[in-house]
Amino acid sequence: MSDSAHDATADGAIGATPRFARWRHPALRIRAAIAFGLLALVLSASLAFVAYALVRSSLLSERKVTAERQAYTNARLLRSRVDPLPADMSQLLAGLQVGRAGDSLLEIDGRWFSSSVEATSAELPDDLTEVVAGGEVATQRFVYFDTPALAVGVPINAVEAHYFEITSLEEVQASLDRLSRSLFVAALVAAASGALIGSGLTSVILQPLRRFADVAERISNDESSTRLDAGGDADLEPLADSFNEMLDELDERIQRERRFASDVSHEIRGPVAALASALSIVDRRRAQLPAEIVPAIDALDEQVSAFNQLVLDLLEISRFDARTSQLHLVEVDLQTFCREVIEERGFRGITITATTGDARRVLVDRRRMEQVLSNLCENADRYAGGATDIVIEDCGPGRVCCVVEDRGPGVAASEREQIFLRFQRGAAADAPGAPRGTGLGLALSAQHVQLHGGRLRVEDRPGGGARFVVELAAAASASELSSDGAAVPASPDDAGIDR
Repeated sequence: MSDSAHDATADGAIGATPRFARWRHPALRIRAAIAFGLLALVLSASLAFVAYALVRSSLLSERKVTAERQAYTNARLLRSRVDPLPADMSQLLAGLQVGRAGDSLLEIDGRWFSSSVEATSAELPDDLTEVVAGGEVATQRFVYFDTPALAVGVPINAVEAHYFEITSLEEVQASLDRLSRSLFVAALVAAASGALIGSGLTSVILQPLRRFADVAERISNDESSTRLDAGGDADLEPLADSFNEMLDELDERIQRERRFASDVSHEIRGPVAALASALSIVDRRRAQLPAEIVPAIDALDEQVSAFNQLVLDLLEISRFDARTSQLHLVEVDLQTFCREVIEERGFRGITITATTGDARRVLVDRRRMEQVLSNLCENADRYAGGATDIVIEDCGPGRVCCVVEDRGPGVAASEREQIFLRFQRGAAADAPGAPRGTGLGLALSAQHVQLHGGRLRVEDRPGGGARFVVELAAAASASELSSDGAAVPASPDDAGIDR
């Protein structure tokens, strides 16, 4: 009989992973994809920046050389035509060959002439005019009527004049804009490709780990003979050999512990039975015993009974571990079966109801299910003031549930998995005056139900208290389970444990 504690103070499930933690620690494949994507983005962005800088420098340098050559040619032409100064100076400037959408200006004797009405000396950069006024050739990029432009200044010392050409760079800027957009798109494509490649490579690299995980899962599903195959991979063979050697050692150790528990339980069972028989003889002669000895005899009888129960529990556990437990199935009406067990075990104040109509028949091993129902009711007596209701209800297609309800403090969400583990007792077991126990009852009950292809769980009862739910297959589904060999007649030793 288990000593599960009923408490309603915690609200988190055991082993639950917080949602924010899953976001902080994404899957390895996702992290690898992100890393590869970022690496590809950094590399492609760096290459794009270098390529853009080189192309920009080349285009601007080429345009500068072309503009300077053209300005030198025009300056030599003007030197021969401005002495004396012609009357149609503006037409002369307009007739010069200047770059696309370009203008030319000439300053001579303090007077300015322009090839167009828009072009004036005020549009020229001051730094450029100062350098040219000092007798040196100069070039400068600047914004000319909201468009990028290149200005070239050439001094004509022979006639004390200064010649300026303004060449539009709008076409160059348009080319650079198209290049930058193309490089940006290329960087994004490279980043996406890197992420896909990273994800794919990680999937290939993690494939051996998936084999490890598959083997571990199969072992956890009681396929203890499963071993890891390196698949001919020389790098994985040492790891696979070490893993398989570890599994062999663990399996051998588990088998030794199982044999030890079974042998010890069998050896202890005989002396305990002898003690119980001796106490039974003494109890029949209670009237002849001195009054001061009777309480000691009663205490000894209680301890021997508890010890005998512990030995029986350990024997049952050893059969579960050795996978020798078998079922002797009979078809019963679940409501009638519960009523018979309650009356036989002497539980009082329990109401038995059914909400499933006629779908109450199940295939069960009577001894095991009697123990399950008895354990749940005794557990409620110890920690919740006794069970109040047993409800037979439908819990899904082909499934029937037997629910034992109480009106105690309930079971904390943090303990709802723990109380079904061996030798585990809830928080209420630590309270002063709490009943003693081994913590095996609910663990054995859960394994009994599992042998039937069912499940034992605990949940809150509306209005307060706990609901221990025994979920079983209905008679038709259970018959199919039996025909598949999951349920077979019990062995004589298994049938001999009377709880």
